[in-house]
Amino acid sequence: MLRSSHLRWWILSALGLFLACEPLERNNPLDPQNPSSERRRVVLVEAFVNAATPFSAFALSALDSLALAFSPQHVLIVEYHLPSLAFADPFALPAAADRYKNLTAAAPAVPDVFFNGVLQRVQGASNAGTALLRYRSAVQNEIDKIAHFTLAAQKTISPTSLTVDVTVARLGDSSFENFTVGAIVWENLATAGHHHVVRKLFASENFSRIAAGEKKTVHFVGDLAGISNVQHVQVVVILEQTTSLGREVLQSTLAE
Repeated sequence: MLRSSHLRWWILSALGLFLACEPLERNNPLDPQNPSSERRRVVLVEAFVNAATPFSAFALSALDSLALAFSPQHVLIVEYHLPSLAFADPFALPAAADRYKNLTAAAPAVPDVFFNGVLQRVQGASNAGTALLRYRSAVQNEIDKIAHFTLAAQKTISPTSLTVDVTVARLGDSSFENFTVGAIVWENLATAGHHHVVRKLFASENFSRIAAGEKKTVHFVGDLAGISNVQHVQVVVILEQTTSLGREVLQSTLAE
């Protein structure tokens, strides 16, 4: 009986050692080395407004409500204030106008809100309630879409500069070509309608190709010009491509 017990122990030990030496099965859906990996696409809401125009106030109020309805893990909101000769906006940013031109070539007018780039667009706002309903509908159309990219971003703020380090991983079993990675710096001014004010846009970095399972890194660094309170600064990192319709955001994340 003792010999039998010893024999059973040696068999189990040998089996355990064999299994431990075997490669682990990569079935984690977020593991870039898993050919079936994927994750849900975060919805990036980009609002173009001018605070001096009457209908932009309705849009900004609706966006405040939208932010309360969805987690930042699922929906990210930024508000660009457009410069105008006729309407002076204290938060206007010249770079916002460039971003607006990149997204739309037709019928520019504020408020104008885009959801993952040109995939969804809601223009105008007759009142806050109606605008919120339209924004929620656009978000619902995008929120369950699958992405084959994952982003991880870390921001570091010093007294004079902001640094953002990004890792991009390609999920799934196929490569991807011609995309850009950019970063949007926004500030929460802690006042109604101004919780996501864009202060700075980092120049995007272009990539010609990324293989399945491959990771790439991006490093952004810039000054803190225009920032009121560095404690209220956030950074959204976006990955996008140019399609026949315009710019499409394939994935986004909030830097930690």
